[in-house]
Amino acid sequence: MATRTVANRIPGIRDGARGRELPRASERLDWLMALASCLIVFGLFIDGWAHNHGQVDDSFFTPWHALLYGAMGLAGLILIATHSHNALRMGYRWSRALPHGYALSLIGFFAFGLAGLGDMLWHETFGFESGTEALLSPTHLVLALSGLLVITGPIRSLWQRRLDGSWRSFLPALLCFSSIAAIFTFFTAFAAVTGRMSVMVGERPEFHYLHDATAVMAFIAHSNILLGVTLFMLRRWRLPFGALTLLYGVNGVLMSWLHVGDNAEFLFALSATAVGFLGDLLLQRGGEQGVAAQRAFAFLMPLVYCLAAVLVIHILGTTVWGGASLWWEIHMWLGVPIMAGAFGFCLSLLVQPPAIPAATS
Repeated sequence: MATRTVANRIPGIRDGARGRELPRASERLDWLMALASCLIVFGLFIDGWAHNHGQVDDSFFTPWHALLYGAMGLAGLILIATHSHNALRMGYRWSRALPHGYALSLIGFFAFGLAGLGDMLWHETFGFESGTEALLSPTHLVLALSGLLVITGPIRSLWQRRLDGSWRSFLPALLCFSSIAAIFTFFTAFAAVTGRMSVMVGERPEFHYLHDATAVMAFIAHSNILLGVTLFMLRRWRLPFGALTLLYGVNGVLMSWLHVGDNAEFLFALSATAVGFLGDLLLQRGGEQGVAAQRAFAFLMPLVYCLAAVLVIHILGTTVWGGASLWWEIHMWLGVPIMAGAFGFCLSLLVQPPAIPAATS
């Protein structure tokens, strides 16, 4: 019975007739779905950019929606074509005609279609959202959840396989992890560092509590979203050098583009890329080996991410935005990164908790 269970978990290992096994893992399918995931995220961000820059009207049928739904349709077409080929021509059962990890992606595709229909009806009933409402709309959250089911297919598939540590073998998973990070930072864009930059320079407002609160949450949340994705990857794989540079850099570019009101704000994308490069250097020196090293890594990454963002805001304020400096005093601009690092340390405790001592008599 134990042997039969293991066989069912590894794609392509026979357990009786072909109708009872899953198709072998497909590197081609992993790549196609990873690229489709990137298109889905691009469609999401271009729709968000259009909303932030007044390029949409009160209509569900927009070019921006067409790109998002078209990218999802492409992912669905890949999954359906693969499923049909395996079932009709290769003899696999319809319920087991996709490689390991992709059945949930196919379910997510159909759920996305239903959520899209629900979103259209929601708009017809309650009107169109504006600002933060669009990020918290129930139908939009269901769209995000179903989209994540689609995007995570290559990760579930690759999780079952041994990778050689090269860029070629790991890149499909990395593209999907970058897409996941982008979706989470997008849906928490109401607390994005890039959305707070220009209001944190100049004379401190008399009623600055809300500015402080949203900025603090922005620094802590997004730095730890990226760290959480990083720690999850490290739980399974040794990352090739440059993986974190790509993860942090892509997220910095997307979030800067989403909020950009001035090309100078893309300096934040450069700072995020630099932080990712620092993370690669730390891992290259064995930062993922040993509990103490992982704890230090988890503390440092959010701390440096926040300090770099503070430096960018100060530079832009003094050189581009009228010569005004950051109005946070040292208590805030140093304390917030330390708090972000403390949250990162706690994340490392969840990913790799302390060992439970053996029971003693």
